[in-house]
Parts: sequence; C-alpha cells; structure tokens
Amino acid sequence: MMHHTENNIREMEVLNDLMEIHTENIEIYERFKVHCAGCYLAEFIEDLIQQSHCFIWSIRSYLQGTASGRPNTGNRAVYEVWNGLRAVYTANRPPGLLAVLEYNEDAAIRAYEIALAGDALNIGLQDILQYQKEILIDNQKNIRRMQHPWGACSAS
Repeated sequence: MMHHTENNIREMEVLNDLMEIHTENIEIYERFKVHCAGCYLAEFIEDLIQQSHCFIWSIRSYLQGTASGRPNTGNRAVYEVWNGLRAVYTANRPPGLLAVLEYNEDAAIRAYEIALAGDALNIGLQDILQYQKEILIDNQKNIRRMQHPWGACSAS
C-alpha cells in the first residue's frame, strides 16, 4: 500500500499530466479552427477548446483546494502514453481532420484510463476524472458520426 505522501505525489503527477495534455489539445484545436473558419466543424472545434479549458480549470481548482501545487517531478507516465499514442497516429497519416480529431480523443481517453487505473486518487478526484473521460468518449462518438453519417443510427 502506498504511503499518503506518495499518493499525493502520484495524484499531482497525474493531474499535471492531464493539464498539459489539455493545454496541448487547445493549441492543436486552435490550429484546426483556423482551417475550419466558416465550416460546420468550427463550432464543434470551439466546443472542444472550451471543454479543455474547463477540464484544466477543474483540475487546477482541485489542486488548489488540496494545496498540492504543481510539483517538479520527472514521472510523466500519463503524458508520455498520450504523446506516444499521438505519435503512432501521426505516423499512420490519418486521412483528414476528423480522423486527427478522433485519434486525439482516443489518446486522451487512454490517458484518462491510465490515470483512473491507479489507486492513488481519492474518490472525489476519481469522480471528476471519470466525468471528464465520459465527455471525451461522447466527443469521440460525435466525431465518428461526422465521419460516417450513414452509420450514425448504429454507432455507439
């Protein structure tokens, strides 16, 4: 069993990784938004940007509420997995913007799965992260429906 201090450090590392993931997602989505101005995707991408801002705010609020701060650590497990998945998806050269959005959501969902798999997170934080993960899954489903509108009725 982990010591309480070790749990706090692990929790801070996970949260800092997730905040960095969302910060990078905002940068990615901002670049996409430029290419989608006037297109039906512009509003959806703006929603993704705002969601990432809200996710960061929620995580930062949690950290401030626990007085945990932002540690200077070398353990970047969640971030490294997310970044590695993005690299794999990039290497496979997705055919279009929606595919890139889907792959990015896939990687973020996987990062949340890893973050939630550990035993270091308290129940309140698990609830916050589970809720955020469900939003990411909904985003992924919406992206898939946009990619394949003919299969929207059967998509889940």
